[in-house]
Amino acid sequence: MSTILVVVEQDDNQTKYLPIIKKNTDLGFSEIKKRIESSEPIMETLLFKEEDEDARLKQLINDLTSLGARIKLFDGELDKNKEVSIEYLMNRFNRYREIQKQNELLDDLMYGDED
Repeated sequence: MSTILVVVEQDDNQTKYLPIIKKNTDLGFSEIKKRIESSEPIMETLLFKEEDEDARLKQLINDLTSLGARIKLFDGELDKNKEVSIEYLMNRFNRYREIQKQNELLDDLMYGDED
C-alpha cells in the first residue's frame, strides 16, 4: 500500500475549488487556501486501506478536474520523481478491483459459494 498526496496548483479559480475540497477533506477554508498557496497536499490517503477513503480520493480528483483544476499526485512524498498521473492512479484502482474479483472467485472455488 502506498500513500497518495494530492496537491492543487494555484490559479485564478481556486475559490471555486474550496467547497469541493472541504466536502472531501476535514480541512477548513483558510487551511485549504494556505495549502494551495504553499503547494502543500490538500489530501493524504493510504490506498486500499479503506474503501471510503479511496472513494473520497476518486471523487475529489474527478470533481476538481471537472472544474478545470490542475492537480498533482505524488506517491509517498512530495518529490518530483514521485509524481504520478491521474491515469496511473485510476489504473491502480482498476487493477486492485480486478484482483479483488479474482480473489473472490478463487475463494468461491476453494470453499464453495456460501449463498
